[in-house]
Amino acid sequence: MTLNVHPTHAGKLAAPQNVKITSVNMGAVVEWIYLHNSMDNVTYTTRYSLGKDTTYICNNSKELKCDAGQLPTVFGRYIFQVRAEHQGRFSKWVNADVFTPDTQTIIGPPTVHLVIKSNILEVHVQDPVLKVGRLRKVYREVSYVIKYWIDGFEESVREKTINNEDKEEDVTMKIKELSSWSRYCAEVRMLLKGKRNETPFSPAVCVLNVPVLTSCVIAAAVLLPLVLLFSWLIYKVKEFLYPETELPDRFSKFEAIQLTSNQKEQLDKISAISEDHFHEGIAVKAVNPEDTCCLAPIQEVEYDYKHLMQTKPAPTFYPNHLYPVCLKNKFVAHLNQPGFGSSIGIQSYYYNLADSNFDMKHTNVC
Repeated sequence: MTLNVHPTHAGKLAAPQNVKITSVNMGAVVEWIYLHNSMDNVTYTTRYSLGKDTTYICNNSKELKCDAGQLPTVFGRYIFQVRAEHQGRFSKWVNADVFTPDTQTIIGPPTVHLVIKSNILEVHVQDPVLKVGRLRKVYREVSYVIKYWIDGFEESVREKTINNEDKEEDVTMKIKELSSWSRYCAEVRMLLKGKRNETPFSPAVCVLNVPVLTSCVIAAAVLLPLVLLFSWLIYKVKEFLYPETELPDRFSKFEAIQLTSNQKEQLDKISAISEDHFHEGIAVKAVNPEDTCCLAPIQEVEYDYKHLMQTKPAPTFYPNHLYPVCLKNKFVAHLNQPGFGSSIGIQSYYYNLADSNFDMKHTNVC
């Protein structure tokens, strides 16, 4: 070990004090105090020596502790040292007591689980996890002290020691003849051969002994509403995504007609006909009915349209004018016009056609 002494304002840089090692489950944490902590920018460097090897673990740290992390081995003698540093000046190295992990470390409590099966309490004990190595390889003999009691009756606590001869990491102890609706608690600690200090007890763990039939009824009462709610939600989502809305009767019949029809939809041609030519076109069609008797609807419209396009516009009748009217086979005595010859046949009369209201179906202008 070397001493590095540099002058300060008081002559020397103060060194850390009360350097000690705290070890749990084969770990190592170096802790110290520094009285001149009023100085700014003071840092610390920590190292350890194992045999002839020296390892620096914390450099220029401002904390008053240093975690050594995972050590190379659990067997051996470690020497930890700490010094203070300030503006390029260094204090002397201060040593902690010699540290041997296998004998000085504190083995933490095991992990405990309680399970009740068929009215039997099972106490499952699991070894703690070490930072270096495994518990079964470090200690040859490991025993477990198990304490158990009924909650509320701590004065009647029972204790049982189990020797783990199989060197398994998990140990199970069974307790029979349980009381229904009783709360059982347990805690466990380990006994390690060759270990100076005793390991602490684990935190107490409790479990309630509920009869199997009652537990099944409670589980069904809890799960049944959840299943019904889940089924209802699925039904609502399906109903929203695939609604079953029925169409009115008229749309249903129309859809049925479309489904049963195998014919393609036919479109009729529409032609526009002037209102002035409509009556004259009908008269022309009546003259030659044999030409249009066998025409299709579209062809008939085209035929009427062609004849109307070739027909001259109808004459215009003006008021207060008399026009000769040819009547065929019709008695026209009501016209109050003088007649010559027979009243039956073709006779010519003059009549004001613009003011006429009588039937002109059989009337022609001469």
